[in-house]
Amino acid sequence: MDGFTKIPNLPPTVNLYLHDLIIILVLALYFLTKPKIKLNLLKPFIAFLLVCFISLFFAIRNFSLIQILTSSLYLLRFTVYGCLIFILKDKRFKLPIKKLLIFSSLVLAIFGIAQYLIYPDIHFLASNQWDNHYYRVIATFFDPSFVGMILLLGMILTFFTKSSPWLYPIYLIPLLLTYSRSTYLALLISLLSYTIFKRKLKFLIIGLLFILILPILPRPGGEGVKLERVFSIKQRLYNYQDSFVIIKQNPILGVGFNTLRYYKNQPLSHAGAGLDSSLLFVFATTGIIGFAAYLNLLKSIYKHSLLIKISLIALLTHSLFQNSLFYPWVLIWLFSLVASEKVRS
Repeated sequence: MDGFTKIPNLPPTVNLYLHDLIIILVLALYFLTKPKIKLNLLKPFIAFLLVCFISLFFAIRNFSLIQILTSSLYLLRFTVYGCLIFILKDKRFKLPIKKLLIFSSLVLAIFGIAQYLIYPDIHFLASNQWDNHYYRVIATFFDPSFVGMILLLGMILTFFTKSSPWLYPIYLIPLLLTYSRSTYLALLISLLSYTIFKRKLKFLIIGLLFILILPILPRPGGEGVKLERVFSIKQRLYNYQDSFVIIKQNPILGVGFNTLRYYKNQPLSHAGAGLDSSLLFVFATTGIIGFAAYLNLLKSIYKHSLLIKISLIALLTHSLFQNSLFYPWVLIWLFSLVASEKVRS
């Protein structure tokens, strides 16, 4: 809920949120208890953090010290969020993590429906560097694609926890009204993956029904609700080309983790800090070494359970088109979910 929890009166390139402060406080209190941390995820997590730090260290050749320090703030956030795995896995904490995640995604869905009905036109946010959207669910994230991803993760978790089936329409209606094709594809791939894992063909029928719904969605106006729109596809292809140019020029350690907004000279843009693919973002900013370390971290996470597998497959699909694997609320969701599951490799 980035638009409502941002701490005001900070430099424009520094984004700090209320939930950041809460997690930092919890983390500090946790480490005061001198916890015993299991190593099955700690090693790949630290390995990736170390490569990110080294990439920033060498990036000082191309960026000012203040730019490096500002860029390192996201590495700090990633570190703090990642520690949620170890905090919430501690047996002393008996939080109903899955119930809280489902509740949070349902709240987002309700906010999304309300926003669609009351404020369908959010062109007024363009002055604050947000994209224009018209008759699309953006909820409190101000981004339909990320809203759609959290709603999809909520649906997946609801299914695995065998929660009430009446919750599905609450997710599905605002998810459809995001008009986010990356979310639609992630949903279909997650259904296909579950079909392959469990060999239950009925989920392919559900996927087919979902596809049949798409042409009859309301189209009140604006380019964003046109599923056949090609402008964003062209923009994404250009973005991929830019990514490969950056990777080719900086193949070993990249340009420095989270320095892209300065590399691209877009210090104030909400999209300037990333690329339209999480994996390309990692490759471009931390090089082949960081890319390998990140894949190893994802592999370690993937082993936990079928719920984690399907959720991560959906996320990886979505992350081909959005930098969703590094979106703060997705990170909080993923790390919290991992903490709630036991490794079943």
